[in-house]
This record gives sequence, C-alpha cells and structure tokens, in this order.
Amino acid sequence: MKKILVVYISLLALALSACIFDSDETVMASWLSDQGIPGGYKVQTLSIGGLTPVSSEVFLDSTPKLANDRAFLGSAANISHDIVLDFAFYDSVFFADLKKTEPASAYLALYVLRPFYNSKSYPKDSLPLKEDLALKISWKLDKGSSKSFVDSVGDISDSLWLSRLAKWKADATVDTTISVSVTSKDTVVKVGIPQELLSAMKKLSKACHLQLRLSAPEAARTYRFYGAGTLYYPKLWVNFPKQKTYNQFDPFRTAHVVSNRETCSDCAVLHGGIYDSLVLEYENAPIMKALSDFYGDEFPYTEGAGDDVRQTVVLAEMTFARDDSQGSSELGLPIQVVVGSYIDSAGKSKRQMEAYRLNKSLIVSKGHPNMIFYDGDSLTLQVTYGLRDFINRARDGRNFKMMMRLGYPVLQPKDSSYSDHITSSKDTSYVFFSHFDHARYDFTPALKQPATLKLWLANKRGDE
Repeated sequence: MKKILVVYISLLALALSACIFDSDETVMASWLSDQGIPGGYKVQTLSIGGLTPVSSEVFLDSTPKLANDRAFLGSAANISHDIVLDFAFYDSVFFADLKKTEPASAYLALYVLRPFYNSKSYPKDSLPLKEDLALKISWKLDKGSSKSFVDSVGDISDSLWLSRLAKWKADATVDTTISVSVTSKDTVVKVGIPQELLSAMKKLSKACHLQLRLSAPEAARTYRFYGAGTLYYPKLWVNFPKQKTYNQFDPFRTAHVVSNRETCSDCAVLHGGIYDSLVLEYENAPIMKALSDFYGDEFPYTEGAGDDVRQTVVLAEMTFARDDSQGSSELGLPIQVVVGSYIDSAGKSKRQMEAYRLNKSLIVSKGHPNMIFYDGDSLTLQVTYGLRDFINRARDGRNFKMMMRLGYPVLQPKDSSYSDHITSSKDTSYVFFSHFDHARYDFTPALKQPATLKLWLANKRGDE
C-alpha cells in the first residue's frame, strides 16, 4: 500500500496547477478534493530563509561551435565573438589566372541577419549602426594538388575541425579597418581580403584549404550575420580586373569562437547567447533543521532502510535579491533565467532542467518572477525536481545544487502561457524573442544576500 501511495502522490505533483500556489488552506483542500485526493493528504508550505551558497562557480564553455545558422562578430558584455570560415576548392585555371593577374583584389561578403535587425521587437532607435571596425584577419592556408585533396578536407568531421580551432595557430594575421553600416536596407558587409593572403594563394597551383578567421575584439557591439548553412551564406569574391570577372568561392561551414574578457575570476557573471552557467551549492544542514522543526521530529526519517518519503515536494521556489543596475543588455527586454537541478540517477549526479509551473494570477498582475531586467527587486526560480530528489535522499548528507543560465528575452512578461501560441483570431502571439540578447548579469551582489527557499509539501502520512 505504501508504494501505491508514493506513486499516487508523485502523479499529484505532476498534475498540480497554479491555483494552489500561495492559496489558502480552504482553496487548497477544495482543489485536492476535486482531484479525488483524500482529505488527509494535506499540502503545507514551509519557508526557509537565510540561505547562502557554500560554493558558486561559473562555467563558460569556450569550445568553438558551428555557426552555420547565424554567426557573430564583434564584442559585447565582455565577450569577444570571432567568425571562422572553412573553404576548400580545386580550380587549376583560377590559380593560373591569379598568378599572372596584377593587381588582383578580393573581398568577403557577409550578409546581415535580417530577421534580427528587421524584427518589430528590435529597438528601431538603435538603427542605423555605423562603425569603422578595427578588424584582425588571420588565416591558415594548406596546399593541395587534386580534387581528392578537397574531398579529404570535406571528410574532416565538424567535431574534429572545431577541436582544432580551439588550438588556432594562424599562418599570418593582418590588422585592417572596415566600414560597417547596418540599416533596414543594408544587407551586406564587405570585408577586404589582405594582399598578403592573395600573394600566398598565388604560390598554389591547383587546390587549397583556406581557413579564414575574423576578429574584432574592440568593437562597440556584436554584428549578426547569416551562416554557411543558409540561403544567404558568406561568399569570397576574387576579382581579375583585366578579365572583368569575379570568381566566387563558398565556405562549406562556419564556426563561432568566443573569448572571455572578464577581469574578475571570482565574480558570478552570466552572459546571454553563449553556453555559460552558474552552479550554486547549498548546505544540507539548514534545510534539514527547518524540516525537523516543521515535522516536530528528526529529519530525515531513518526508520528502516528506505528513503524518507513522508512527503513529496509539489513545488519548490528559491528567491534571490536582485539588482539590475549591475547588468547590461542590448535589446532592453526582460530576460528569463533558466534553471536546472542536480539529481541522483542510478547512483550518479545528473543535471535535469526544471519544468516551469505557472502561477497565472500572479503572472497577470506582476509578471513572471523568473526574469531579470524587469520590475521588482527579487528573482524567484523553481527548483522542484531538485528539492524533491534532495529531500528524499537527504539521509546521505548530500548538499543541494542548482544551475542558472540566461535564456531568451521576454516580449510579453505578463503572458501566462509562457510559450508562443495561436490566438482566437488565428494570429501567432509571440511570448519570447527568437534571438538571444548578448547581455551580461552579475549575480555576485545577490549571492551575498541570503536567499529564501519555499516548499509546498504534500504530506504522505494519511493519518495526519
């Protein structure tokens, strides 16, 4: 019977709706009764204040990533964004003409990511974007003599190519300056190819493998372009003036390489649009003591060899102090904070992303509580999966761990659907902007102030 009750209440935890969050006991009891849950199974709340992390660590994954969909160039929020393009081609006539052509010229065409800059949600007062951009162009050039050489380059897996980019050693680097202009009509940015690279290519005869890297660490912002896997892929144009022709070469893949320029190694800083995360660990003892006081006896419950299963966590929320003045964003929109918890899986710790439960009445009146760059001075994150696992396995003395990451900008902070949806008029209502904001948020001040954990507990003792 005990096992059946455990399964039953677990299903209850998955089905609970927003109406019980912050509800009084009468409303909660009525809801439980409507679900056919015996009245003896009470849902109670417990708040545990004064929690500070025993450890906090930021993980920034600087491994190069494919950028075949969209590519970023420039600098924002103390992160530099580089583009690397991978070319390989076999054309003996082209190399013969290149050798005898003086002067040859070339440029790389990068096409502006129009869905971003032309979006109704992009701040129009930010356009036009105009800048004389200090650019570093570096390259690696390998000689080939046959079509099979080009095929062998194509056989290099994406993962292997990306891992090699992490150890980038250029054959040469040239500093240059280009003029960048982005308006609602400008669609292309032209990057002049240095004569040094063309001179190196003149020494080839049939085939080449060219890896071209663009860096602009001193840029005032990041620029967004289409990647190699789109209809508006970058193009390398080489001009032979006497022949009045341009030769076009297309990259078969592009990569995005980030560099962290933060100067504070101990600061809890998160960035938007890249793969970084903040992992917090909270000590076991304060939570266990609060639960012992709450139940009036020792917690965790140690009778027998099983887990302490007197209750299931229906909902768990961690509330932090918030000070948006320590952050910066490009778009000026609220940004969701995404949460994951570390739970036990077959004896090993596994990170599981939390499912967000909606408190609709609160959201409609005040907006989602899990956002930064918004009204209010607190940030509330749901950690239900993590606390449920933590409490049921608390007897082994483990600490509670959670992960935070910056998500998408929020277009409708008071929309309780929390997902894009079709309205009754058959229009699409967009809750989120489909592009990340290259934002920066320093959680260090917030972590110096105590957080509050609130638990909603479904009691599994039917006689209480």
